Amino acid sequence: MKCVLLQAPGEILEGSAELKELGYQAASYPVSQRVEELLDTRCDEFTDFLGMHAEACDKPYVRSLRISFASMIMDTQFNEDDLIIFGESDAAPVIPAERLRPVLEEMVKSHPEVDVFRLFHELSKSPSKPLSPEERIEFEPYATSGHTAGTAYVWGTHALIIPVSKREKVARIFYTCRLPIDTALEAANGNGELCIMVARHNCFYQKPRTCLFDKSTLYSCRDRKMALCLASYKRFEDLQRQIYCMMHQSYRNFHLFVAVKGMSSFIFQSILIPQFQEFIDEGRLTLRWFPNKNQLSNLADTIRGLDTTDYELFLKIDDDDFYGRDYLLTINEFHSEIPQHHCSYFNDWNWVHYKYGGISSLQKEFYYVFGASMVLTRSVMERLMACEEHPEMIHPIVQRWYHIPGHGNIGFSEDNFIHKLMLENGYSNIAPFIARKKITHHIIVQKANASVTRGYLLDGEFRKANTNVSHDADAFEYVLDLRHPQWNGAFRVFGARGNRVDNDDSAEVLSFSTKKIVVKWDKWGEESFVRQDDGSYEFQQTEK
Repeated sequence: MKCVLLQAPGEILEGSAELKELGYQAASYPVSQRVEELLDTRCDEFTDFLGMHAEACDKPYVRSLRISFASMIMDTQFNEDDLIIFGESDAAPVIPAERLRPVLEEMVKSHPEVDVFRLFHELSKSPSKPLSPEERIEFEPYATSGHTAGTAYVWGTHALIIPVSKREKVARIFYTCRLPIDTALEAANGNGELCIMVARHNCFYQKPRTCLFDKSTLYSCRDRKMALCLASYKRFEDLQRQIYCMMHQSYRNFHLFVAVKGMSSFIFQSILIPQFQEFIDEGRLTLRWFPNKNQLSNLADTIRGLDTTDYELFLKIDDDDFYGRDYLLTINEFHSEIPQHHCSYFNDWNWVHYKYGGISSLQKEFYYVFGASMVLTRSVMERLMACEEHPEMIHPIVQRWYHIPGHGNIGFSEDNFIHKLMLENGYSNIAPFIARKKITHHIIVQKANASVTRGYLLDGEFRKANTNVSHDADAFEYVLDLRHPQWNGAFRVFGARGNRVDNDDSAEVLSFSTKKIVVKWDKWGEESFVRQDDGSYEFQQTEK
């Protein structure tokens, strides 16, 4: 019997020895990247069966596997043989070919209604106990339902018999349905579109891979272009240190995108920009000034409106944590060992920085999801940006994972939401890689300062207004530098109110733009301030 198995570059036919020993003729079939040929015309009736959105399943490797399997079974060179076993490179047999072939010949002949004969009962990574000579190889109807989703009974397409007359019908499912092919078969069988029978005993199993390669693309240890996304609020000193830290990384194929908040427009334009002008001119750094918003929007501001199509990885960088000099180099090396579509993060015990009496002290604490270590693929970052732009997309995603209808208050728990996007896309934990490499300083968490989560940075009204992701300008916070004949100082604008930060003198904001602000002080009258070239707003004498 002939086995035709999908093989990506760098993979091997894991079961080649067993296939030869048990009398099978093995042939590899190249993985295809022609995903533009997929039609994607059917989503709802299939995804309703699973209770999850198609986007949760529609990953690059899924699309490649769909087009690859469809192309393989439709290849005309196989049109003369009903009994070809189609599968993937990890397929390994348990039953000899001479014993399996007559059973399949009889099944195909006596069951013309069957579209697919699956040669395993459920997913297994090891060979099951062989059938005794007295035991028969039997098949039974594929018993799928909504309850079988995501189980070992469904997983796998490593050994399928698809008669020649049925292949176009099956390939059409793969072309049109935005689901992994094993799940698409499950759904098509569940709604009666396909008739599938499965073996009651595992005739084949999935042999663990000695090399794992992503079917979506050939990749190796190469320099990935990284976008470092840093949003900084009220931490001028930390921000300066972090910019210098990133500019002196040993890995160089990156660009640092910084969204600065909680700093006056004057300090940003006249002090911060000139300090880092060298890196800006080199094309390594982008610094932009924004109002403070919810945490998800703050992250989105780092690359908002910019062309980032050339970037492969998007790293969430916190302004106060301590990153090792080889942090980016380690990230690049790790992503050469994991599937191409995977995001990554750190999940383990990690060093945490405290101060006692001004003395630094490092302690170990456990982190389930460490936000400052999150590395997103471009597809996940694009989805994050879409969710931030259209907040109504957030609720269904959160609901799928939290099981609380309507819950979507992630304005100050953005890391948890990003983690959900990573779960739906696929991710890998870098901690074991760090341990294996014996890297002492990858990242140290800062807990010796004020923060959004630890307190002392936000007032209650701002936090309340930004609990949810929105684009209401009244929920934004600006900091301006006002120049008055009698005083100079920072002025905070929030909604229709403002106050001097040095003495808390408050005012109603009558109008505010990038050119001018007009306020009516609670203790005295109305005053206007006009923006200057240095970013400050200077008092404008009222015309008499």
